[in-house]
Amino acid sequence: MAIAACGRSDRADASSTQSTTARTTTYAGPQALVLRLPRAGGAPRVYAYPKVDSSVWSSTDPAPTPAHMLAFDDESGSVAYEDSRGRPVLLELRLGTITVASSRKLIGLASANGSAIFGVGSKGEVVRVTPSGEWTYKPPQPAKSVYPQLDGAALVSVGAGANSRLLKVFPPDTRILDSVASPVASRTVRTQLGDRLYLAVDSGLVVLRTRTMDWGPSVHFDEPIALMSSTPSGDRIFVLPLSRRQIAVVDRFRDKVTATFELPGRVADMRVDPFGRYLLARAAVGDSIWVLAIGTQRIIGALRGAWRADLPFVGYDGTVAIADGDDVVLFDGETLKAKRRIKNGAEDFWYPFLWDGFRPRAAALDVPVRFDSVAVDTATADSTAPVGSTSAAADTAAVRGFIVSFAALLTEDRAKELANRIHVGGENAHVVSSKKDGATIYRVVLGPFLTKEEAEKAGKESGLSFWVYEGNP
Repeated sequence: MAIAACGRSDRADASSTQSTTARTTTYAGPQALVLRLPRAGGAPRVYAYPKVDSSVWSSTDPAPTPAHMLAFDDESGSVAYEDSRGRPVLLELRLGTITVASSRKLIGLASANGSAIFGVGSKGEVVRVTPSGEWTYKPPQPAKSVYPQLDGAALVSVGAGANSRLLKVFPPDTRILDSVASPVASRTVRTQLGDRLYLAVDSGLVVLRTRTMDWGPSVHFDEPIALMSSTPSGDRIFVLPLSRRQIAVVDRFRDKVTATFELPGRVADMRVDPFGRYLLARAAVGDSIWVLAIGTQRIIGALRGAWRADLPFVGYDGTVAIADGDDVVLFDGETLKAKRRIKNGAEDFWYPFLWDGFRPRAAALDVPVRFDSVAVDTATADSTAPVGSTSAAADTAAVRGFIVSFAALLTEDRAKELANRIHVGGENAHVVSSKKDGATIYRVVLGPFLTKEEAEKAGKESGLSFWVYEGNP
């Protein structure tokens, strides 16, 4: 999940309470948290992870039992999930509200941002539910599925067989902005960056660039694909073929299989941790859970525990949380040694996330940012202004610049490799690093450019997926 700075949490309403410790202690940056909802019904609680000794937030209202978490909105602090009755639910941590967002019978619930949930109605209509209400779109043919995008758009799958298509709409507008013929897919996975949609077809793996609505190179497999999962950045896709004994790693930038994991037995399911460090694979027989190190491409070992929709998961400190009977046990990800046991923890549904909404925020952080590294044409400034003064004309002439961003990766070598391949108009892409949630992120960027039009032109000339944002890298 993408984590951004959020404002201070407001806990004055009667529907929720916040602990004294969380209110009075000053912290910096997002906090590792875990949301726990009683599986038998009851009020949700949020704990600091991995201590989970005392809650930092709790609700006085009960929440529907979750069946599947969809997304988290770090701006509003909204958790979107599907409950055990198949209903879309929005749990807003800032407001302390818990809302069953629609009474309709919807299938294929999905969310890209944690505040809007999409689904398909009984007559093939597309429904989007938000805290402010519902939006309904009736496509030319009944919808089969919907894939929400991070920019607010939605891809709607319609038709069947050779007539299958993907339509692009941007709610609340119902106009079809673009469409593309779609192969018949058995599985889909969308990267969390939201720019690519991977589909498993008979011949292998195909990828749709959702911003430009064109198909990229396909990756061939000798047998049908049973399961797929991706790293949060989408730079690697993990593919489990029908034989379920070998996991193939597809490199997004090379569009080919670059590694394989030979497993001790057949695999029933798999999932990737939020930072792409470990892959967890469930054995098809028994209760073994294999822990695979993605970076070194090795099997660390096996743990025993239940495989549920919420557990096991890998925490942000590298611990692996496993359901063991009524308890939850935390294991070190590298040594697989037990570090802690949470009594009766398995009676809750667990959802880990990062957020700074429970931490006080310094007022100085809300001062507008000034970008001074972009050259400014001083000739546009007010020449009549006295020496040493700053005129209004000079302020309005200040240019913030526009950056073309191609990728955000967790390894510097991969970022440099991609940057070396990008050359536009005599300019070379470069890598900038920054700290985010305790991890170093390496971004491949081009610029800055003085205008947004120049930045977008450079991005298009690169022939790659890109984003344009205002500011400095």
